[in-house]
Amino acid sequence: MGIYSHHAAEFADRGIPVFPVDTRAKRPAVKGWQQANTKKSRAWAISPKLGAAEGLGIVMGKPTGIVEVDVDAVGDSWLAMALDRFGETPITIKTASGKSKLWYRYNGEVRSVRPFEGEPIDILGGGFTIAPPSRRFDLGASYQFLSGNLDDIANLPTIPPKALIGGSRRLAETVKQGERNDSLWRWCMAEARLCDDVDALVDAAATWAGSFLEQLSAKEIERCALSAWSYESTGRNYLGHKRPQINTGDVVMDDLIDQPEAYALYMLLRRWHSNRPSFAIAPRAMSEHKNPPWPRGKIALARDVLIERGFIEQLREPDKRLRKSGVYKLSARLPGSRHNHNTPSPPYLEGL
Repeated sequence: MGIYSHHAAEFADRGIPVFPVDTRAKRPAVKGWQQANTKKSRAWAISPKLGAAEGLGIVMGKPTGIVEVDVDAVGDSWLAMALDRFGETPITIKTASGKSKLWYRYNGEVRSVRPFEGEPIDILGGGFTIAPPSRRFDLGASYQFLSGNLDDIANLPTIPPKALIGGSRRLAETVKQGERNDSLWRWCMAEARLCDDVDALVDAAATWAGSFLEQLSAKEIERCALSAWSYESTGRNYLGHKRPQINTGDVVMDDLIDQPEAYALYMLLRRWHSNRPSFAIAPRAMSEHKNPPWPRGKIALARDVLIERGFIEQLREPDKRLRKSGVYKLSARLPGSRHNHNTPSPPYLEGL
């Protein structure tokens, strides 16, 4: 049985109907998916053919009360900009191809593809989306929750109306003489997340500032761009965000940086077992197969740290007498972390 048969009930139990999806073709595997309900969801899950599907589809809009902001570009910077524009939400998703999705509470939005010029963003107030933990075996990757889970659907915020009716950046033509440097610097801070290098940012800044009613010198434009790039390149570009940029990897690092073996073991477990309800940890066998290449005692100690700090949960204790390994699962939520509380910036960044 596939991903659909294993997880359809989790959605149905929360009142969210799902239907099987062909993830590679990105199309429903059943007819009448628009009329999906929880009863049909459960019936499809016990069908040998449909239950084997590796994708879970959700109807967007009024039927489920969910609207999705689909960020059709790879990179944390695009996700950060979407959150800045549409507002914080407890549920963010990473697709199998590394792109991002944000879920909000449906408030009458329609399905809009690329409604904002130059931005790889779709608003899905209709149609369907593919939900975690759907898997693309051709890519060897799965859809996963970056933050939140199904329980957070009941607490989704709505998208602010102003986010849907226009761009969030100020027009250069409206900048007055005494505001030019500050406005250009702020524009560069936002644009830096989209640039590959500082030269690209300088060029973009010159183009934008070219619309000022009162022109700035090339030297002033370059100074603003270089300043913004220094923030971006050292990870300190938080402008326009309600909180510093932080992703799942940051949280894991912050809470396990003082236990490098536990950190490495967790990354290994998450890589190979993120879509499994449970898995075994057998220190002796893992050590013998050099996965990871440590003594069994070190593996066992790393396992215990992960349990103690809440990264994994123990479902069955190891039984040495019966020679049975322990059984575990990845925790549904990562432990709470204060950004950089264990991972301070390097000394050479101080004072920049």
